[in-house]
Amino acid sequence: MQSSNTNISDQPDLMSTLHPLLACENIKIVTQKGGGNSVVYCVEAGGIHYAVKSYPPYAPGKRDRLAAEAMVYQFLNDHDVQAVPQLKSSSAKDRLIAMEWIDGDIPESYTLSDIEQAIDFIASVAKLNPLPAAKKLPLAAEACLSLSAIIDQVEQRLQRLQHAAKDDSVLNDFLTNEFLPIFVATSQAAKDGYRDEMIPVDVELTTDKRSLIPADFGFHNSIRDRAGQLHFFDFDYFGWDDPVKLLADILWHPKMILSDQQKERFIGGVSYVYRDDETFLIRFHHTFALFGLRWTLIFLNEFLPEFWQNRQHAKVHASQADAKIKQLKRARETLRNVQKIGSLYEIISESSI
Repeated sequence: MQSSNTNISDQPDLMSTLHPLLACENIKIVTQKGGGNSVVYCVEAGGIHYAVKSYPPYAPGKRDRLAAEAMVYQFLNDHDVQAVPQLKSSSAKDRLIAMEWIDGDIPESYTLSDIEQAIDFIASVAKLNPLPAAKKLPLAAEACLSLSAIIDQVEQRLQRLQHAAKDDSVLNDFLTNEFLPIFVATSQAAKDGYRDEMIPVDVELTTDKRSLIPADFGFHNSIRDRAGQLHFFDFDYFGWDDPVKLLADILWHPKMILSDQQKERFIGGVSYVYRDDETFLIRFHHTFALFGLRWTLIFLNEFLPEFWQNRQHAKVHASQADAKIKQLKRARETLRNVQKIGSLYEIISESSI
């Protein structure tokens, strides 16, 4: 797995937790790398390298990301899904998980082979849906099982940000004058589209149309090894959901810089995985813009105190003020892109709606 080159062996508190985690006394911390909410260490134990992921403290009432991810790795390993690291161990007390270290790099550009491997991985996960063990897995984080659920999630994010905006005129102006009018119009268009297709707006997706999905999936959460094979990781949001959300998030994720041709391949490939679902592309067509609006607000998490604490754990930003400026710019760019998705609708139409 990719890591920084900084030597940080002198961390006695962490070292004391790594000995029992890896069942080894001869341990050296080689490197560390901060993600959005977590820190990943490359640790050498008895001559073997492991990836050790550190999670922020568990917040009661929230999703236990460590427990969820450990359970998913065990599930995928038990069912021979090849494109994921092997789980070594985990510690709920110390908020750590250890897994196989993959020697390689996060892809910076994507080949056709990368996209096919990603689609194959999605298919390999979907094939596990009928298994009894799969039924024991939870819903994905922030699952969107109906159109109303998607709209409600955006409204809830908006309300939290509006509260934060009481003391921030710039944020308030963006939410009130730029975001809100587009959200109102987009929500109504989606409702009209669902009703035209006679798809219930408020009824949750039936279980036969739900799928296990690797939420927050993409090349940003993968390692390409020296042989060109991709290994996927970061499964703390994994679970049951409408697979339309998986496809939409792949296309909207800011770290997935895809050409129109690559987007078309993802749309075609993922829709083929779920080809038995006759309304998959119809739902995607009518909700894609809403998922873009959801991402618009996700960029603004840095305005919320509880999210900023997680960012501090991962040491992502040095200054909250600078982070706010950067993230508001990204939110505004995404909002503009929501208004320019006609060409993608043409791709969807050509994909046989």
